[in-house]
Amino acid sequence: MKRILFPGLLAGGLMLGVSLVLGLVSSAIFPDAMAEYSNSEIFRQMDDPLMFYFYLHPFVMGVILSFIWLKVRGLIDGDGLKKGLVYGFYVWLFFGVPGMLISITTFQVSTLLVLTWTVSVLAQDLAAGVGLARMTR
Repeated sequence: MKRILFPGLLAGGLMLGVSLVLGLVSSAIFPDAMAEYSNSEIFRQMDDPLMFYFYLHPFVMGVILSFIWLKVRGLIDGDGLKKGLVYGFYVWLFFGVPGMLISITTFQVSTLLVLTWTVSVLAQDLAAGVGLARMTR
């Protein structure tokens, strides 16, 4: 359990950090896209108690990705950094891309906003992959 939980929480911390930093960068570069978050017809406001999960989600994902990493790491060639990047890319490809496709087809939000999510999720998954690869050599 310790081999899953501690690396998973670290991966979650990395994912949350990347998410927050890229959120600030996206807000500065694409203020119109970020203004969409104020539409309470689509998004819960940050003071809604359920929005607490926004901060918990990366840690849940980190633990899940840690569990999967221990099962598949032997299937990925290369050293720690390369293995982590490949794993993070596969996670994004298998989970992030389909999630973004369903988001763009079901939510009434701009394509630009979904693209910012897509880039953010890719960066988060790559960071988690590298973190897990470094922690569990």
